[in-house]
Amino acid sequence: MPKILLVEDNEMNRDMLSRRLRRKGYEVVSATDGARGITMATNQKRPTSF
Repeated sequence: MPKILLVEDNEMNRDMLSRRLRRKGYEVVSATDGARGITMATNQKRPTSF
């Protein structure tokens, strides 16, 4: 399942977008601001490719 980091400060927008993306088959990880989004993105494990 593809994962999306959703960065949105408006709670209603974040909720609506998260629901739409999940219905489309995405795993959604949310951040409430840009700084938090950057931290979350840099802490995610990246797949190793050979």
